[in-house]
Amino acid sequence: MKLGDLVKVRRCGDIIDCACFFCAHKSNCIGLVVGPSSLNRWYVMFDAGEWELADDEGEVINESR
Repeated sequence: MKLGDLVKVRRCGDIIDCACFFCAHKSNCIGLVVGPSSLNRWYVMFDAGEWELADDEGEVINESR
């Protein structure tokens, strides 16, 4: 994961009353890496707002050039 990459996080599935950040905001779970954070984490801007992700928490679906 690096600045400018488009990433996707896994959906929770069919959990009816999930209160995670993505389900609570009805996010499409696709975001843009906007900057580095601490401890090998990244700030990612999703349609629901900014969230921190570790390298292994998101799948890069389109790399920045």
